[in-house]
Amino acid sequence: MKCVILWILFLNACTGYRVLLVFPFPFESHGIFGEGFVRHLINAGHEVTYVTPFPINNTNPKLHQIEVTNDNSFKPFLNLKDILERNMRHEGWKLFLMMKSVAEKTALNVKVQALLNDTSQKFDVAVVEWMDHDIYSGFSAVFECPFIWFFPYDQYIEIFRLIHTPPNPAYTPNMRTINLPPFTFIQRVQELWYTIVTLFKRHFLIHSFEEEIYSLFFEPAMKKRGKELPAYSDVKYNASLAFSGSHISLRDVPEVPSSLKMIGGFNINTHIEPLPEDLQKLMDRSKEGVILFSMGTQLTFGGLSNLVTELVNIFSKLKYTVLWKTNEGSLALPSNVIAKKWIPQVSVLAHPNCILFITHGGLLSMTEAVHFGVPIIGLPAFADQFINVRSAVINGFAKEVKLSVNMGNELLLAINDVTNDPRYRTRAKEISRIYHSRVVPPGVELVHWIEEVVTSRGAPHLRSPALTMPLYQKYYLDLAATILIIPIIMYLTRNLIYSLRKSTLKNKKND
Repeated sequence: MKCVILWILFLNACTGYRVLLVFPFPFESHGIFGEGFVRHLINAGHEVTYVTPFPINNTNPKLHQIEVTNDNSFKPFLNLKDILERNMRHEGWKLFLMMKSVAEKTALNVKVQALLNDTSQKFDVAVVEWMDHDIYSGFSAVFECPFIWFFPYDQYIEIFRLIHTPPNPAYTPNMRTINLPPFTFIQRVQELWYTIVTLFKRHFLIHSFEEEIYSLFFEPAMKKRGKELPAYSDVKYNASLAFSGSHISLRDVPEVPSSLKMIGGFNINTHIEPLPEDLQKLMDRSKEGVILFSMGTQLTFGGLSNLVTELVNIFSKLKYTVLWKTNEGSLALPSNVIAKKWIPQVSVLAHPNCILFITHGGLLSMTEAVHFGVPIIGLPAFADQFINVRSAVINGFAKEVKLSVNMGNELLLAINDVTNDPRYRTRAKEISRIYHSRVVPPGVELVHWIEEVVTSRGAPHLRSPALTMPLYQKYYLDLAATILIIPIIMYLTRNLIYSLRKSTLKNKKND
């Protein structure tokens, strides 16, 4: 028996583990996260099956890609004109329904169905991306393997409820209210109310939606294997651990359970790709400095011609070179403004002449700025961008400008403030030092914990006991009940004794 076990371990060491990565959400930034996982795992010798709408140009025989439909229903979330008109910050429920739609379309994808129905397919571990629902935890049930959550943004109430216990709202930030501790009295009330409402909706409304898709998605595959699908509640809380795409240098973390691993920056390749020749010359000769302006991989300025014209006018007043990533064509640009549809953002930020990054505040962009110690001006549009930028402002290496059609003058003032005040760059470098102060690089840590989950058969030593603890024990409701009941019992006992004594005395008198 020992020989068999040693032989299996030897084979695993030679061939690597079989890892399933499920990253089906149709944002290119999420594809960047997925590519980071693929790159590190392939380089570590593991075999990867990757479910994604953004296939990678990689011919490694250990990489098997399953392309899912790139859903276009998110387009209103990606156009700045629509965002400004509709105030996307308050459309969380609509976003959830869109994510539900993505899950349904993924479930019906022919290639995904073929994967699920292939009874010979085995995986040692699955890494599934969380994005407003818990449904993809079901992959671990079908393939009978441990799984790991990956959170592409830090919404602690969602992370903690799945791997630990809902966090204390008195000091825990969240991306919906965008409050940051220390909270005022009103903010603490807001956070408490948000927590109560969120947990209520999750338990009594959303759970039934998700359970229906979970059964639709995974039950046929389980029946084909001659097994029953485990209860949804049992599966979604059974993660071995969770990865966060953030890092403590980017935002204060109230507490870190043993099963939460913060690997922010793993997507940044340790080998920085050289700049194209034209950009290299531009960066080298821009002695006053280069400002990088990018609103991410998706956001567009379509229908905002007046804002685009105003931005060009603002940039023309600067002594700096402005490198602008935009899809806008036929722009009349001053000599110091260079517009391109694609810019190698990491390579530009790595250049010593890059002095400022104007960004929408997405987690990837914020991480890359911190990685290279570049100060920021944030123009948040939706989702976690607001709290990302606000955290950077509190940390002293950023300014926030409210996104609007007439933001030009405020943006110009912010540019002059950040570029002329050395405290922003000094603080950016200090935050970058904290970010890099790790025992191992985040990519190495990512691979280590995935391998640990496999070798320890689900990492039970990292699981939080709070997950299985009854509510009444977790919040000492039994103690509270005891404290309340004891005086009542004492009062009733006292009255009973008094009544009995009174009755005895009365009987003696009558005798």
